[in-house]
Amino acid sequence: MRKILIADPDQTFRNALALLIARRFENYHIDEAADTGTLLQKLADDQPDLLILNWSIHGVSGPSVCTLVRNTYPDLKVVLLSPNPEDEAAARSVGAVFMCKGCSPAESLATLTSALREGEKR
Repeated sequence: MRKILIADPDQTFRNALALLIARRFENYHIDEAADTGTLLQKLADDQPDLLILNWSIHGVSGPSVCTLVRNTYPDLKVVLLSPNPEDEAAARSVGAVFMCKGCSPAESLATLTSALREGEKR
């Protein structure tokens, strides 16, 4: 079974995104992390196919975490979440797909579908 890990400090957002993903991607196991330590442990233990990472997770910037993760897990596809559309260039500069937190559910699913397809090509 393929795996998706959502790393975001906001439990309500994680739950809502997990529900949206579960309805669209039925054959995926969805896990969550609220902090960087849990995120790194779950990456090591579960080796997900896709990481959905908040722009800032307990004081650590998403791009910094993304760089660390990409160095350790170069084949892991990462989607960086931010409420600011201006952060897209920075997300791409660290090898991540960008998703705006304010986008519609349809836009979110389109971004995630594209990211998962790219991950399958690797």
